[in-house]
Amino acid sequence: MSSTTLKIVAVVAVLLAIVLAFVGFRISRDYAEQAQQAQQQVAQQEVKQTLAVVALKPLAAYRPIARDAVALVPVSVVPADPYDSIEDVVNKVPLVDIDAGAPVTQRYFKEGNVLARIIPPGYQAVSVEVNDVIAVGGFVRPGDIVDVLLYLRGGTGLDQPQSRVLLEGARVLAYQERIIDRPEGVQDDNNQRSRQRTAVLAVAEDQTTKLMLGSSLGELRLALHSQAEPLAGDVAQAAGEAQVPGRVSAKSPDKAIGLAELGRLKPPSQDRPRPRVEILRGGAREIVTTN
Repeated sequence: MSSTTLKIVAVVAVLLAIVLAFVGFRISRDYAEQAQQAQQQVAQQEVKQTLAVVALKPLAAYRPIARDAVALVPVSVVPADPYDSIEDVVNKVPLVDIDAGAPVTQRYFKEGNVLARIIPPGYQAVSVEVNDVIAVGGFVRPGDIVDVLLYLRGGTGLDQPQSRVLLEGARVLAYQERIIDRPEGVQDDNNQRSRQRTAVLAVAEDQTTKLMLGSSLGELRLALHSQAEPLAGDVAQAAGEAQVPGRVSAKSPDKAIGLAELGRLKPPSQDRPRPRVEILRGGAREIVTTN
């Protein structure tokens, strides 16, 4: 084999080695990129964990939660309304038993009834079955002050029908399942309007049985007070006295009105102007009224 042939073979071998080295480099780099992408995909597929308060031991209902009974641990499945601080659940009282290992969420606790928070001290919320006639044509709204009127038809110990003011100055806490008025533009359901409705009144604790007895014996009506009428709380505040809010100052003691009393009611007399006589005595002028 001549020297020229050997040179050609050597050059071809060198070129082939260079090509193989380049191909190997590309293959190794592609493999590294594929491995890195696979690792990234695996990391993305991993479930993200979050910190939540979890019960370390069974928690009994209606007992305050001790500090050592809960811990802040990472969880894979995020519960609804979790607590992310132990201080938020310590000394709180759950309504139901909580198993060990279960996340402590807000649904286990009583946040408070909206209606119960607006009842004045010394009062109770009592519902009264109403319709448009009883509830001042349906114009009663939460926050209004009303008198509860009672009509007794007679019989059962009564010689004649009578009416009376059963409760005076009762505040309407809710009406038609509402504690506040609905927004403008929201229409009532016709089916709901035809159903029987209730009005929730703030009644003094010693008057609740009186209202229940009156509603069972006769017919109730709600008499709406004017918004311009001052409340007893405002009057007492101006006088320096402590009064329970939501009570209207009493105008007159409760008195039953029967048919006899109703027949004797007369309109207030109107004073007619007395006739006058003008007397002229010389240059003097005098006006005398006669009986």
